[in-house]
Amino acid sequence: MVKMHLKYLFTKKLRCSIRVPVIGFFCFILILPGCGYLDERREITRSKKVLAQGTKETEDLVKVRGRLKRIIDLKVQAVDILEDVDRELGRKYMALGSYKLASEVFLEAESLLPYNGFIKKDLGECYYFLGAGAVDADEKNTYLIKSKAYYEKALEINPDIFEARYGLGLLLFFGFNDVIAAIDQMKVVLAGEPDNADAHFALGRFYYETGELGKSMGEYLELQKILPASSPKRDKVDENILKLNRELGVEQ
Repeated sequence: MVKMHLKYLFTKKLRCSIRVPVIGFFCFILILPGCGYLDERREITRSKKVLAQGTKETEDLVKVRGRLKRIIDLKVQAVDILEDVDRELGRKYMALGSYKLASEVFLEAESLLPYNGFIKKDLGECYYFLGAGAVDADEKNTYLIKSKAYYEKALEINPDIFEARYGLGLLLFFGFNDVIAAIDQMKVVLAGEPDNADAHFALGRFYYETGELGKSMGEYLELQKILPASSPKRDKVDENILKLNRELGVEQ
């Protein structure tokens, strides 16, 4: 069988390097009068008192409005930054093989930006790996169904997220044994990104599984053109071409 190099991530142990003195320092900072959260709570309490007054002066209302808007502006900035942090942290967890932790921060990012297709793509990828690593059949199926749903949501939002389409193609092939649908997804990827080596590798493998050896050969010949001579993937391409030639009865 022709094999394909589809290496994604590395699995390492997650280590915690937070030290107690550092935590203590930040706790001390947070309880200082007039700082951060406490300061905002005081502004909200003062605002409520102004609104509770029988007679409200225009000047007082203007001041309250200004203070509350500053708080809201800060919160909006915090949401934008938190979404970026969640995505970065999620990718770090993924690289470490901590897919459960990754799914938690990606879900938080999704709650902040529910219409972001790239976050849904991240969740699709995360659930794919959770499914691939699950031992229980029902648990595996649940994760794979979630992965498919998130990849499809990402593509509904933005059909040109080719990473999502590539991931969906792998999922359909390896998770659902739907080779024809997987081929269709990879064709779309390559229509938008003709030099996508991973998609050519995948499509070559998919065609091989359907017995379309000529089409499979075509993908590997294309890889010979687009991969630089120094690419470590060239050896795998040459190996697959040699194997296909033997099966096609072509003399070497």
